[in-house]
Formats: sequence, C-alpha cells, structure tokens
Amino acid sequence: MKIVFDPEVPEELREEIKNVVEGGKIEAPCPECGAEEIYVALLDKILDVKCYDCGHSFAEIELEEE
Repeated sequence: MKIVFDPEVPEELREEIKNVVEGGKIEAPCPECGAEEIYVALLDKILDVKCYDCGHSFAEIELEEE
C-alpha cells in the first residue's frame, strides 16, 4: 500500500500517521475500486484517510494537542 500525504499534513507527523494507518484496520486494496493508494488529508484537526483514486473514506482521525 502506498500512502500519499496532502501538503498541509506536517512533515513531523507523517511517520506517526503512517504507522497508525499501516497498523490499523485500513487495508488495501480499496473495497470500492481496488486501488492500492491511500490519501491522507488534514481538515482542521481531522485527518481524513481515503482512497486516492475514488475518494472512498476509510477513516477520520481526530488530532489532539499536547
């Protein structure tokens, strides 16, 4: 599975996000279109993990500030 990050996702968070996505219940290929690429976008404090090709949403993850 290939993970593509939106440019707005901070560089320092990408490795941790990658570990969460790969270690979670998100599995490629996409059940809707069969694509192997995942797209991670940052919308306010929500990470939207979706299929790169068709936009099928796998998960939304809320970020917390520490």
